[in-house]
Amino acid sequence: MKKSIRHLAVDILDQVHRSNAFAGLLLDECLDANELSSTADGRLLTHLVYGVLRLRDHLDWILAKLSRGNWEKTDESIKNILRVGLFQLKFNDRLPAFAVVDEAVKVAKIVDAAKSGLVNAILRNYLRHGSSIEFPSLEKNPAEYIAAFHSHPLWLVKSWIKIFSLADTLALCSANNELPPLTLRVNTLKTSRNELQENLTTAGFDLKKTPFSPDGLISNNSSSPIQKTNFFQEGYLRLQDEASQLISYLLNPKSSESILDVCAGTGGKATHMAAILKNNGKILATDYDLKKIEDLKKDAIRLGITCIETRHADLTNELPELLKEQFDSILVDAPCTGLGTLRRNPEIKWHTTATDIPGFTQTQNAVLQNASLAVRKGGHLVYCTCSLLPQENENVISNFLKLNPHFSACPPPESIPEKLIDSNGYFRTFPHLHNMDGFFAARLKRK
Repeated sequence: MKKSIRHLAVDILDQVHRSNAFAGLLLDECLDANELSSTADGRLLTHLVYGVLRLRDHLDWILAKLSRGNWEKTDESIKNILRVGLFQLKFNDRLPAFAVVDEAVKVAKIVDAAKSGLVNAILRNYLRHGSSIEFPSLEKNPAEYIAAFHSHPLWLVKSWIKIFSLADTLALCSANNELPPLTLRVNTLKTSRNELQENLTTAGFDLKKTPFSPDGLISNNSSSPIQKTNFFQEGYLRLQDEASQLISYLLNPKSSESILDVCAGTGGKATHMAAILKNNGKILATDYDLKKIEDLKKDAIRLGITCIETRHADLTNELPELLKEQFDSILVDAPCTGLGTLRRNPEIKWHTTATDIPGFTQTQNAVLQNASLAVRKGGHLVYCTCSLLPQENENVISNFLKLNPHFSACPPPESIPEKLIDSNGYFRTFPHLHNMDGFFAARLKRK
C-alpha cells in the first residue's frame, strides 16, 4: 500500500533520529523515489519534515503537557506521528482538524496499532486544552523560554546568551526557525548575473540580487526546484549561501598564485575561486572524504572548470612533505558543528551536544596547524567555519597565533563590506542580522 505524505514525513524524521542523517538528503531521495519533486505533495512533505525539525522542542513542550505518561520514554516513531499532527494543527490550517487527527491515527495503526488510541487521545486533548498550555516566562526564565518556545537546546541558548546578549539570542533563535532564502551563485564562467537573472525570470523564477556577494541571486518563490532546470544542469549556477560565497572573496585569490583548499568538500568555494580566476588559476582541492572529492570532480565538469586538481588528504594528520611551503593562498574551511546553518539544517540542533565541542576544537586546531605549513613566506591563509561559537572560531585563531608568531591577523580585502567585519577584524555573518548563514572567518598572513 502506498504511504501517505504524513507517513513518509514520519519515516524521514525517524531516519534523521536513528542515523544522525541530514534531512535534505533523505528528502531528495524520497521525493525522487515517489516522483514528488515538482508536486504540491512534495512541497507538503518538505514543509512537514522541516517544520517539525525546526519546532521540535516547541511541539514536545506541548505534547509532554498533554501526555499522561512519560513523554521522554515514548517511542520515537509515535513521537514523530504526534509532532507531525500537532505541527499541522497549530501551524498549518489548510486541513480541518478532524482530518489531521484521523490521518495521524491511520499512520499510528500501521506503525504500532496499540498506540493509535494514545495518538488520538493526545491530539484531541490538544484541540480541547491546547490554548491553555503555558511556556516558561521570558522575564523569569529567559533561557528556558527561548529553548522551549523557539525550539533550541537549552545548553546552546545559555551559551549564546553569554556570548551575545539575551536580545540577540532571542532574535537569532527566532530567525533560525524561519525559512532560509534559496540562494544561488552565478557561474560567471558561463554567464553574468544580470543575464541569468533575466533568463530565470523568463522561466518563471522570482529573483533578486544578493546585497553583499556580487555573484549571488536569491529566489523568493518557485513552484519547481531550480536544480531540475536546464540552467542548473548545464552549469550556469550552483546553490550556495551568500556568506559562503563571500569566503572566496575574503581569500582574494590571484591567477598568478598557487591556491590550496584543504577541506574542499564538494567544492562550493573551490569552484567559486576558479570562476573568480576565470579558470586561469592553479587550485588544489583536498578532502578526507573520497565521495566528496568525486562529487567535486563531477561538479567541476558541469560548471566547465578545468583549473582544479584534486587530492585525497586528511589534514588532521601531518601535511605531506611535497605540499609544504608550496602555496600563496590557503583556505581552511574547517570541520565544525554547523550551528550557524540551523535555518537550512535544523536537525543539527538535535544532533549536537555541548560535549561534542572539544572534539571539534581539537580537529580544528590540528587542521589549521597542519595546513599552515603549506603557506609560503608572505602568503595568506583564511580560516573559516559556519559556527557561532568562540570555541570553534576566535579561540582557535588565538591559540594558533600564540603557537605561530610568524603568522599575524591581517585586514580583509576591500571587496568585503565593513558591516560584516567585527572590531577584531574578523568576518562574521548572522541569520538575524544579514539574512544569511552564520559564518566566521579570519584572514592571516605569514610574515
